[in-house]
Amino acid sequence: FFFFKQKTAYEISACLVGSEMCIRDSFNGIHSSSVYSVAFSPNGKYLATASRDNTCSLIDVEKQTRIECFNSLHTDYVRTVCFSRNSRYLVTGSWDSSICIVDIESRKLIKRLENVNTEAPRKGYWEGVNSVAFSADGKHLAVGCKDKTVKIINTEELL
Repeated sequence: FFFFKQKTAYEISACLVGSEMCIRDSFNGIHSSSVYSVAFSPNGKYLATASRDNTCSLIDVEKQTRIECFNSLHTDYVRTVCFSRNSRYLVTGSWDSSICIVDIESRKLIKRLENVNTEAPRKGYWEGVNSVAFSADGKHLAVGCKDKTVKIINTEELL
């Protein structure tokens, strides 16, 4: 969990002391601008961060170190991150109107989707991706966009 205070993200442990939360660790210097989104991998090994500096970072939770900075996935703010249920893939969404799917083991981009629309094309369908989330069974990816739309993608066709 993260607690945002004056634009600084702090990792919060799940323990409670009385009515106060314990701050376990903080990660400074990972991004050069605001952190918009964070997500733990389901297997608990990784933490992903999305930032206004157009990057996404992958942190090894046990070692508490950044193991990858994805700085060429997007050309605008990275607004959101999520992991697949099996912790194999990381998905990022950006205001550059794209989502990227990264293989965690190889740390390579495996798919980039830009302005995808199976209906009649219209400008801005993906304009500003704000959120991404996998379904519980991992077969679908929901994408929330700045233009007030939600796109459901069949991941079996992508991965």
